[in-house]
Amino acid sequence: ETAFFLPHLVSDENGVVTLNFTMPEALTGWRCLAFAHDTQLRGGYLEAEAVTMKDLMVEPNPPRFVREGDEVVFAVKVSNRSDQRQKGRVQLGFLDAATLQSVDARLANVKPDQDFVLLPGLSKTFEWRLRVSDGQGFMTYKAVAVTDDYVDGEEGWLPVLSRRVAVQESLPLPVRGKQTK
Repeated sequence: ETAFFLPHLVSDENGVVTLNFTMPEALTGWRCLAFAHDTQLRGGYLEAEAVTMKDLMVEPNPPRFVREGDEVVFAVKVSNRSDQRQKGRVQLGFLDAATLQSVDARLANVKPDQDFVLLPGLSKTFEWRLRVSDGQGFMTYKAVAVTDDYVDGEEGWLPVLSRRVAVQESLPLPVRGKQTK
C-alpha cells in the first residue's frame, strides 16, 4: 500500500523536526524515506518504519458472493491489540442494498450479537450461520465490535446470485475442407 501525505513539519530550537500527518486506516507496516538539503547543499537522509493498528480491530471474512439457497458461515475476527483485557460485544448485521432495510430475519440471523472477552494480544473468530432465501437481492453487511473504551467496525457488499442462471457450454468442432463430422 502507498500513502500520499502532505506533512506539517515543526522544528524546535535544537533543529529537531517533527512530522505530523494522518495515516490511512490499515493494519500494515509503513516505510518512510526522507531526504533533506539546505541552501549550502548539505544533505541528509532518514529511513524509518511504523506499524499502524488499532487497539481493538474487527476483520470480517465474507464470501466473495452467495447464491440463493446457500447456507454459509460468515466469520468475523476480533483482535485485542491493547495491553489490557477487553470485554465487549461483536455484532453482524445485513441490509438490503437497494432499500437499506434489515434482512437479518430472512437470513435466519436470529442472534446478531455475541459477547467476547479477549486477553491482551489475542484474537478470536466469531461465526454466524446464514441461509440465503430465494429472491434475496444484493446485500451489505456491517460488523462492529464495542467495548467500554473502543469501537471498531467494517462495512462491505455481498452479491447474491440467482440459482436460475443459464449455463452455456461451447465446444469447438473444427471442420476442414469437405469433411463431415
